Amino acid sequence: MGQSLFAALDLGLAFAAVLGIGLWQLIAVRRSMRRDREGSGSRSSGGDGG
Repeated sequence: MGQSLFAALDLGLAFAAVLGIGLWQLIAVRRSMRRDREGSGSRSSGGDGG
């Protein structure tokens, strides 16, 4: 394996790992925000007077 091919593979794997972790975090944050929004919506329409 040539040195330039190994460097490209190394860079590609590092970039893929960073991109994968970023995507995972984006999905987790969106899911958390949706749960919070749904939870606050059901709490505010409860009608118990607080």
